[in-house]
Amino acid sequence: MIGQMIGLLRAECLKLKRTVIVLLIVSVPLMVFLLGVAVIATGNSASDWPMLAASGAAIWSFFLLPMTATALTALVAQLEHGSRGWSYTLALPLAKWTVFSAKALIVLFVMAVISVLVGAAIIGSGVFAGWIAPKQAMAGELPIALMVGLMTKMWLAGLLVVSIQFAVAIRFESFAVPVVVGIGGTFVAIVATSAKIGLYFPWLMATNVLNSEPERAAQAIVMGSLGGIALFALTIVWLSRRDWK
Repeated sequence: MIGQMIGLLRAECLKLKRTVIVLLIVSVPLMVFLLGVAVIATGNSASDWPMLAASGAAIWSFFLLPMTATALTALVAQLEHGSRGWSYTLALPLAKWTVFSAKALIVLFVMAVISVLVGAAIIGSGVFAGWIAPKQAMAGELPIALMVGLMTKMWLAGLLVVSIQFAVAIRFESFAVPVVVGIGGTFVAIVATSAKIGLYFPWLMATNVLNSEPERAAQAIVMGSLGGIALFALTIVWLSRRDWK
């Protein structure tokens, strides 16, 4: 079983090499880096590293994380939808759940990679902006530990929204459906930010990691991670039992 899963993961990676996956992985951190440099160099940013780390993480969690999840899950799903390949793929002498599990693991891994790169981009923007505009240089030591902690917690809290986008992208053949769901959820999050429901809204779980109340931040991580794992498991079982002909 482990050998089959490794083979499926390799096959998914080979398929993704023929897509724009590299562009997605590189462009998101690059946008964060350029935005950070522009804001700091113009004197409109925080003056110390912890505040810069928090503000950069807020941009990632509120907008870029859900949008990245939307694009990534749609891209992975279209590997089969676009070529009408589900009938062939699911006809292979493999348990169906392993096929969907491999796709889910790839999505989670790529989201983790992008999270790491975004964290590095936030710190890198502060370093580079301080070099080209010394007067705007950040005070204190590089917040590497803080950044690692924030990105890890946001990855965990973001599992629920990633699992939702994964389920929608795999279930619906149209590329537009998961995109509409992703954009719609992000826009609803704008309204729900200050509402009580905001603590339970999937698109805000990662952002709630920055909540000033430690209990609410911890609750967001627990709900987002456990909810995401549960939904991934249910989705894989549901998709495995579905008739794909």
